[in-house]
Amino acid sequence: MRITRNGNVQVPFESHLERDWLIRTDAFDFSLKSIVAQPRVHETKRGLPYRFEGKPRLWIPDFIRIRHGRDGLQDPPPVLVEVKPWIRIYPEHLNRHRQAELRAREKARWRTIRQTAYARGFGFELATEKEIRIEPSLLNAVTMRRCADGFFPEASERIGRLALLRLPPESGIPHLARVLPPDVDAFAVALRLAWRGEIVLDPSEVWTRTTSFVRA
Repeated sequence: MRITRNGNVQVPFESHLERDWLIRTDAFDFSLKSIVAQPRVHETKRGLPYRFEGKPRLWIPDFIRIRHGRDGLQDPPPVLVEVKPWIRIYPEHLNRHRQAELRAREKARWRTIRQTAYARGFGFELATEKEIRIEPSLLNAVTMRRCADGFFPEASERIGRLALLRLPPESGIPHLARVLPPDVDAFAVALRLAWRGEIVLDPSEVWTRTTSFVRA
């Protein structure tokens, strides 16, 4: 999948859940610098070595996410990301006692991995569908990315940015349409400016041509 915030660089994924994480991150992480799939995070090993239950083990992250530092500050530590279905983190079993054991083991294992990542100077994120597939924001992320690539007309973006100055801080796409030339699509401009982080479209609804927004 192409990452619009990194020059449309293609990032591979191995599941639909990983794809959805990429979509959400690319759309809403305004400080995003780059994402690399299954990164090399150790000098000699393919993954991150850690010890668990007295044995050496190896974890290969799904992604590493690198962000720009805010306001010209140093970039924050890169974040190692694991994308997993909820059932893999909280396994189920017919025997409640066995289920509790399995869940406690998974919790301890991921705590160990997180602490190991921190010790090596990385951040850590464990994401399931409960964090990724939140609606309507995931659908809105898909919609917004349609206006996020390098083919979006620079003139329309510039005109839209100037048109914002003629509107109150709290406004909406219908009002934006009234102050734009008739040949400029207000919905597309709003999506582009939202991707830039210059306006915030109403997160509680599916974005349409009637959606309200506030200036960021």
